[in-house]
Amino acid sequence: MASRTADGKLDLAIANYVAWSPDNNLWCGDEKPGYRGYCHPNKFRGQKPTLYHNNGDGAFTDVTETSKIGAHASSGLGIVTFDLDNDGWQDIFIANDANPNFLFRNNRDGSFSEMALQAGVAVSEDGKAEAGMGTDAADIDGDGWSDVFITHLDLEHARLYRNLSDGFFEDATFAAKLGYATFRHSGFGTLFIDYDNDGARDIFMANGHILDNIELYHAETRYAETKLLYRNNGRGAFDNVSDKLGPDLQVPRVSRGAAMADVDNDGDLDVLVSNNGQAPQLFLNEGGAGNHWLEVALIGARSNRDGVGARVKVVSGNLVSHDERKGGRSYQSAHDGRLSFGLGVRNKIELVEIRWPSGTIDTLKNIEADRVITVKEGVGLISQSYPRWVIRRNR
Repeated sequence: MASRTADGKLDLAIANYVAWSPDNNLWCGDEKPGYRGYCHPNKFRGQKPTLYHNNGDGAFTDVTETSKIGAHASSGLGIVTFDLDNDGWQDIFIANDANPNFLFRNNRDGSFSEMALQAGVAVSEDGKAEAGMGTDAADIDGDGWSDVFITHLDLEHARLYRNLSDGFFEDATFAAKLGYATFRHSGFGTLFIDYDNDGARDIFMANGHILDNIELYHAETRYAETKLLYRNNGRGAFDNVSDKLGPDLQVPRVSRGAAMADVDNDGDLDVLVSNNGQAPQLFLNEGGAGNHWLEVALIGARSNRDGVGARVKVVSGNLVSHDERKGGRSYQSAHDGRLSFGLGVRNKIELVEIRWPSGTIDTLKNIEADRVITVKEGVGLISQSYPRWVIRRNR
């Protein structure tokens, strides 16, 4: 969900895949028992993304064509709405499977311009379109500009595109040390998540191949795969800590969606993962490394009720952290609407600044850490209770 016109009502953007039906159910893979597999998406006709404008009366109007989003068809799987150029308007990124990605820049008149190729996020740095599946956007280096992460199929690399703040992105996958472990994984759900509350956003990936017979084709690849978690070391790179966070992350599953929430209201972010043919998994974060934190719940007034598109800046000592209430994210998942800020050892917040889609700016000063605050647009802090829960573990 995002607002394309800043009218205070959330519109609906949808990434669509391909024109498959039982009538054109092609056979792909070797013509022998046990070898049939999913077809390459380019065997089918790609589909246009869809955009519905919120009329404000409980109904929507299809504006796919007038918004110019309908001029582009492909095989979309992941979608995230965020402000790529900090102009206060929501833009749309779509990860396309085996085809160049889309980046729709909001023209601020109800229409969008597709600019992925010129912005540097359509393909990898070696010019290849990859199997885009899950995606997220967040500021990973504290410069106030949102970067983009995309998961792909095995024998490809999950990609990190760093926002250069001038309308362009660079493929920073290998500079950030994200290439090696992702090459044998097929990533779907993915999230920027500060799991240890140190003030730097990390990367979570839920993985699982699409073919249950993949070992017939790729001997070193498995259908069920482990999760991956990369810790942001604050120096422009990420460390693979997947095997240091308990045995449950290392249990292979055929994972798809990954949703983020502080389910027990204890200040650290938990992850819910959906699995094909198996029970979902709730990964409960056991303490955020003992660091301090702040969570911000937004209530729009002139802007949309959920504050989607609002940008929040938190200043705590030498830490300046930015986040944005985004739409979409990950893969087939919805998330806790609160924005979470890790503070490390800092226990005081000098400033919280919220820039709402309407243009309203709310400023809060001298906020205590380790709490959830609720901010209403144009009003400021309001009282709302977030009781902590004790969750019984499955063992």
